[in-house]
Amino acid sequence: MRRYVINLDRDAARLDWMTDAFRNIGIGFERHAAMSKDQLSAEAISRASGNPGWSRGEIACFLSHIEVWHKIASSPEPYAAVFEDDVHLCPGAASFLADSSWIPPGVELIKLETTLSPVRVGEQKLDFAGHGLVKLHSFHNGSAGYIISRQHAALLANSTEQFDRPVDDFIFDLHKAACWQLSPAICIQDMFLPGSGKIASTLEQGRQDARGTKRLKARQSLSGKLLREAKRLVSKAKGQPHTVIPFSLRPRS
Repeated sequence: MRRYVINLDRDAARLDWMTDAFRNIGIGFERHAAMSKDQLSAEAISRASGNPGWSRGEIACFLSHIEVWHKIASSPEPYAAVFEDDVHLCPGAASFLADSSWIPPGVELIKLETTLSPVRVGEQKLDFAGHGLVKLHSFHNGSAGYIISRQHAALLANSTEQFDRPVDDFIFDLHKAACWQLSPAICIQDMFLPGSGKIASTLEQGRQDARGTKRLKARQSLSGKLLREAKRLVSKAKGQPHTVIPFSLRPRS
């Protein structure tokens, strides 16, 4: 299974961080040069015209993921893993990243990270190397670590002529595809790891302001509140637990 790390050319320290992280678990990765906000053309910016609140950094981040999806879609391998450049990996991560033989048939999208935010999960599909694969029944933010099938990468890449929401909202849209979660997670962004703060992702910094503004407005709307409450009641009736996906490692020293 191929492993891609999205990294801006100017972020040599973050590339060193990820090189050490993968060396520590005994496997390599392919660097994908992230698109910089300074490289955006008028045509690229117009693809996000559906939302005037976009920052240039957020658009560039989304387009960088799209470029990786195109690579995956044209690859002969059935799955690939995608990472942003500021994650911690647990020691056992190689068991899930070296190859895709452990992935059950029909699974197209697996979230590898956690943001330590409460989420609702359902059935567990397998138990492998001390980790479970559970189905997500609520949105779990973040796009810093995921496995995606070749077919689903092609589907996403071909559905982005226009986009109007952050890349993680787009990838993990529960209305469009079943999303699975590895639990415990095998990676976590540095910004979410308590007591760390060793490295900050420029990819993340470039989109935080716009993301925060848009999501705050959307999630505070009356219709949004009613929809979430309805989903909460349905989930409760179905007995879906509300849990925090743990991370299985302390930060590297």
